Amino acid sequence: MRAYGIRPAKIHTPQKGYRNEIWPVEMADGSMRSVTFFKREAGIADRVRRTDAVSEFLAGKDFPARQRVDRRLLQIKTPAATVYAGAYTYLPGTTIPWEAYTMDHLKLLGKAMSDMHFLLADMPPAGLPSVYDDYGAILQRMRRYFADDKVVRAVSQKLGLRLEPGVFAASQNTLKKCQVKSGQQALHMDFVRGNILFGGSAAPAFTLNKTVLSGVLDFEKTAQGLPVVDIARTLAFLLVDCKYKPAEKVYKYFLHSGYIKRGCSSGAVDETLLEDLISLFLLYDFYKFLRHNPYEFLHANEHYVRTRDILHKRNMIRYV
Repeated sequence: MRAYGIRPAKIHTPQKGYRNEIWPVEMADGSMRSVTFFKREAGIADRVRRTDAVSEFLAGKDFPARQRVDRRLLQIKTPAATVYAGAYTYLPGTTIPWEAYTMDHLKLLGKAMSDMHFLLADMPPAGLPSVYDDYGAILQRMRRYFADDKVVRAVSQKLGLRLEPGVFAASQNTLKKCQVKSGQQALHMDFVRGNILFGGSAAPAFTLNKTVLSGVLDFEKTAQGLPVVDIARTLAFLLVDCKYKPAEKVYKYFLHSGYIKRGCSSGAVDETLLEDLISLFLLYDFYKFLRHNPYEFLHANEHYVRTRDILHKRNMIRYV
């Protein structure tokens, strides 16, 4: 904080996530700053710069995203590693569990994504990675994993499942269809519960009845692609995690009443591409469950069970 010239009246409890550690700092005048320490990984400085370019572009258009209060990234060198840190504006509000998402939360979520896409359509090129390259590489990893004979036997014997033939080729074809279309732009690609703040102050544009969406965080997965890819990534999460709402209600509130009706984005949503992309993302989430958990305990994970059941309904996997 001395390096950034920040003189705190109070340092609040840090908020630790998978990637970053964020320290809210209260100033003498009551205003807040956010000091962020970034995850130690190769290329993190370039990733942070790309992330900040998108977030700051949006903040400059009055979208509730954070921006740096100092242009410099701090480099902290230790014998073990080099850690990067930055000082940012502070976004009020808190994340809430999916179970607490009401109809108004989903509508505001859809509207915020639509407005974000509308603004980002005018953002100059920022050297962002291609979302199709990112997920093309992910598809190759999934192909190799599910081609392993030991995995095939374990999935069949322990989970009673097998993948339908052609799912990876179909997903790759969907990415190719998206890639050749016009309208490519910056996307968020992690527009999910842990990155959305509710309950703080916000412009009237992000208030619906008594519900306030006060911040959108973590643009670290930002990439260049079609907006429908971003929509599908979020819907894949919503369909699994909003367990008290049927799928038709999730589509109605988030997509139709939020993104299309209330949002600024005027582009038509290709529903065929949307459904194919949702299937791709659900398959990726299914793969991650298998990669990071013992198969014997997956039946006790309700998110896995819901993902499996949705994939079965979409004819991506079958029971054996």
